[in-house]
Amino acid sequence: SSSSSSSSSRARVARRPRIATTKSRVVPSRRGDSTSSTRDPSGRVVVPAALFGKKESPPSTPKESAPDVTVPIDELTETCRRAIKTYGYDDDETRILLDVMLYAQLRGNNQGIIKVTTKGIARDPSATPATITHETKLSAAYDGGKNAGMVVLHRAMENAIDKAKAHGVGVCGTCNTFTSTGALGYYAEKVANEGLIALVLAVSPEFVAPAGAIEPIFGTNPIGVGIPTATGPVVLDMATSAYSFFGLLEARTAGKKIPLGVAIDGSGSLTEDPNAVIDGGAIKTFDGGYKSSNLALIVELLAGPLVGAAVTSKMSEKNWGNLVVAIDPALLGQDEFEKRAAIVTRRVKDAKKAPGTEEIFLPGERGNARAAAAKRAGKINIEANLWAALQALAAEYKYAPPAESGVSSAGSVSGVAASTSTATGKEGSGSTDADDWGVATRLVHPANTLEDPFMASAPPLYQTATFAQPSATTNGPYDYTRSGNPTRDLLEMQMAELEGADRAFAFSSGMSALMTVTRLVKSGERIVTGDDIYGGTSRLLAQVVPKVGIEVVNVDMNDLDAVYRAVDGGNTTMVMLESPTNPRLQITDIRAISDHAHERGALVCVDNSIMAPVFQSPLALGADISMTSATKFIAGHSDVTGGILAVKGEALAKEVYFHQNAEGTLLGPFDCWLALRGLKTMSLRMTKQQENAVAIARWLESHPLVTYVNYPGLESNAGHALHASQARGGGSILSFATGDVELSKIIVEESKLFKITVSFGGVSSLISLPCFMSHASIPAETRAARGLPDDLVRISTGIEDAKDLLVDLERAFEIAAERRGVGARGGGAAGGGVSEREAALMRRIAELEAKLA
Repeated sequence: SSSSSSSSSRARVARRPRIATTKSRVVPSRRGDSTSSTRDPSGRVVVPAALFGKKESPPSTPKESAPDVTVPIDELTETCRRAIKTYGYDDDETRILLDVMLYAQLRGNNQGIIKVTTKGIARDPSATPATITHETKLSAAYDGGKNAGMVVLHRAMENAIDKAKAHGVGVCGTCNTFTSTGALGYYAEKVANEGLIALVLAVSPEFVAPAGAIEPIFGTNPIGVGIPTATGPVVLDMATSAYSFFGLLEARTAGKKIPLGVAIDGSGSLTEDPNAVIDGGAIKTFDGGYKSSNLALIVELLAGPLVGAAVTSKMSEKNWGNLVVAIDPALLGQDEFEKRAAIVTRRVKDAKKAPGTEEIFLPGERGNARAAAAKRAGKINIEANLWAALQALAAEYKYAPPAESGVSSAGSVSGVAASTSTATGKEGSGSTDADDWGVATRLVHPANTLEDPFMASAPPLYQTATFAQPSATTNGPYDYTRSGNPTRDLLEMQMAELEGADRAFAFSSGMSALMTVTRLVKSGERIVTGDDIYGGTSRLLAQVVPKVGIEVVNVDMNDLDAVYRAVDGGNTTMVMLESPTNPRLQITDIRAISDHAHERGALVCVDNSIMAPVFQSPLALGADISMTSATKFIAGHSDVTGGILAVKGEALAKEVYFHQNAEGTLLGPFDCWLALRGLKTMSLRMTKQQENAVAIARWLESHPLVTYVNYPGLESNAGHALHASQARGGGSILSFATGDVELSKIIVEESKLFKITVSFGGVSSLISLPCFMSHASIPAETRAARGLPDDLVRISTGIEDAKDLLVDLERAFEIAAERRGVGARGGGAAGGGVSEREAALMRRIAELEAKLA
């Protein structure tokens, strides 16, 4: 599906915290680092430490230069993402900041990641949600509320694009932001890619002296222009200054000098020392004369007073301005503008060259070529000190840990509480700040909504295969539902929020989701997995995955030494685990295994279907991928088949999306809509289901016909303490053994309120013999070796009254005891042998598989 920065003018998914208008909800801002401005003894505004990283005692000369290091782009991206997160930005804001800064970094533009390490994107603690203060069909004025300049300008750019597409021109101004807007070429290119002409101007604090002055008055005042042509956009991105302020910071960080002639010290003398410029000096305009100074003044006027930005003391007022204009060439009747523009650019490229000139470059071509080369190589050179600082900052970012156990509430079992905590482990505090909401509130009030002109209470269903496009040569945000659909986007974004993930993806089933996970593993590599796993997963890993040359090793996940040996003993690139396992409810140490796998360069995928994000957050425990069956607790009514992958890291997310789109394993719009409806009550359902499971587990534990009960909420369960340390509840799945297959069979068949079927997580209570149903595809000898007895009964509790379920079970046990004799324990296939019924079932399975083959 083609991506686009614009949104549909009628309805679009709000992928970002919305800008407040008179009709829109204000999203509470997050808090971050504080900043403040100071003045020297003469009253001169100096660079504040929190904003630009000014040192208390800067060296009189630059420190020794450090060499560049080569860094994989994927690693740079993820490290930078984590570093940005330390400032408290949400996922959507982080994506924008990362996109803008990497655009610059890949092109050798000093508007890149130096802004992260020098706190050039630090949040103001007084920030309030950005608002549109004035709007017409052609224009909009934004009060940025002291929010990130890149984020606010990005919103303004999108609005300008929408207005230009609808009315021919879009003019949007922003003010009251005090962090950098980054490389203006980024925004100009985005606009030009929509077939529109772009003009982007920005005003920053007092860094640049006008011609003839030694006092800084102007900002670096860059200009961005984007022109669409038939051969691609031409993008001009130039500052009116001779050097950028962040270039000074880069030079200081690297211990390098700046070019002579681009800046002056406090006395007006030319200097090569970046510290002398930062501390009392000024940058010069690009030619040092009146032409560049006059151009800087024009930018200052258009992106300053015109948009409501500060006109004096810009630094202390923290009120910087931006202007973005988008123009449709068709407004002047120029339907073939792009073709004609391409003729002009080709004439320039083909002009007779001066001696020594190998190629004539258009604006932006050098940077684009550099970015393309870096992407092909998959790596980029970064100044060593800058890279070290970025890594150090990224290391400070940690995913929120699970909530401490021991909270007493209804349904709690010895420290495993039925909690309404957030999906990432925070307890709901009753705050009006969305960041502090409990999971039940967040399920009903998701962060991402659909901008529906009719303001429907429920999310609209886009039950369509295709979407009309704006024109024959431009693409809207959606084109074909396999590649993207607004309804599916809503589900995926809400699941990403709940899981603490960068992105989430909705698949046609849990197995199609897990199949996509295996696509991340190449031939000759190894997958390490458990020996007590869902039958469908076992079949996938035992009979399908090895066909493409992937080695699969099953190991007891409770034995960490065995897990480590399996990971270390081959070319392991993926560890797939469950906790609790299905159906024996064993508990796996997700943190320990994730840490070891990552040391060996392997990814970790956790099947979280039994807990769902209400009770467990695998990504917060160190996993890279969390798989949750949407068939189970998410939809919750046994009427949807689906699976969700929530992933950590943009690079991994892109790879998952590629396979989902290429293989068409997506979840359809109607099923997504049903899953969204189910999410509203997921916490309510799971809390009630857990209460029922607790009551039944305790009842079973004391019953004379039961040999043991598997339920992580019971103190008697071997994994109880470990589970309590990494989950927020015992859940609603349990299993028990009787030692007698026939006895177990009678109990299952005589239970009237428990439906005999596979799966779990629905509103109705379910019961089954896993060895004859969900795990029947696992050979009997394999099941016996794994400790999976034929008499094992699995129960999934629903939302019925607990007393009714207990009465029903008690009746079934009484009938079973009567038929088998009170206390009967022998017989059947309890010893692990193959019963006639099982043999017949296995023969039938073999026949069906032979036909499929």
